[in-house]
Amino acid sequence: MKTWFTSLKSAVAISAIALLTELWRAFVDLLVPVYPFWTELFKGAGMVFLVAVLYTILFAAWAWALLQALRGGRGALIAAFLINLFFLLAVPVGTLVAYCPSPCATLWPLMELANWINLIFGLLAAAALALQLRQKKLTG
Repeated sequence: MKTWFTSLKSAVAISAIALLTELWRAFVDLLVPVYPFWTELFKGAGMVFLVAVLYTILFAAWAWALLQALRGGRGALIAAFLINLFFLLAVPVGTLVAYCPSPCATLWPLMELANWINLIFGLLAAAALALQLRQKKLTG
């Protein structure tokens, strides 16, 4: 029996929600003095710009991969899974482990809420996309 969670459309929808929560999380990071850390670390505002451009490229690639996955593209589904996994491990898991372990006092409770929601939807998206990748044929 097929459930909503195991369909291609639901996997893409959950991943799109994970993308939106990551965008929200990136916006919250802008409110916190995170980017001056990059400036200090790399000694210049050019690196901050480079990181922002990299984020934009990855977000655009993720959105493109989701749209192509809806059309049945297995490679796009793999790309969406890998980008979701990258953001899941680099941002919410990285925050809990290294950057600002829970409870994070930085911009509390907004940062804490953004991180946990991003973690939950990132995990759900990874599971839903992995279930789609296990299938031999993509089904809507």
